[in-house]
Amino acid sequence: MANRQALDGAFQAANARLDRLAPLIETYADDRLLDDGGKWTIRDALCHVAASSRVTAAAQRALERLKAPPAAAPAAPVAGGAPAPTVDERNQQQIDQRKDLSIAELVAETKAGHATALEELRAMSDAEHDTLVPDMQPTRPQLSAGGLTLRQLEYHEGGQMDRIENALRARTRWR
Repeated sequence: MANRQALDGAFQAANARLDRLAPLIETYADDRLLDDGGKWTIRDALCHVAASSRVTAAAQRALERLKAPPAAAPAAPVAGGAPAPTVDERNQQQIDQRKDLSIAELVAETKAGHATALEELRAMSDAEHDTLVPDMQPTRPQLSAGGLTLRQLEYHEGGQMDRIENALRARTRWR
């Protein structure tokens, strides 16, 4: 299970990585990522990172689902109701909401999300932190609420930062 020290260290590493990459992100913000056919810019990916930086949200939702009484069968969708936005639509909303922010402001938003997540983790009891929660993908094993948070930080956010860093390398190191 993910211990609190591992989480603290992961947040420190994530923030240090942001600080290290921020000047290059500023310079190459409008360049395209390498792995999505030109769909996102480096800045777009950073907008997504900032929007999802409160990495405790998934663990908190999972804990709430465990506490909730078993629900009856889901209600049928309301006729004429708007469908939920797709992942791409949701991501575009995050980008659009941050279009006027500077790279420094996006980095600050990300770090603020990390700080909020750390506060939420510190407020969790050890029992909550260690509670096994079901994964949203049925083929993946359960993990602790703390482990889910660590995965969100290292795998999801870290993966987005890897994409940014690879695009930056193509413009700097690999030339």
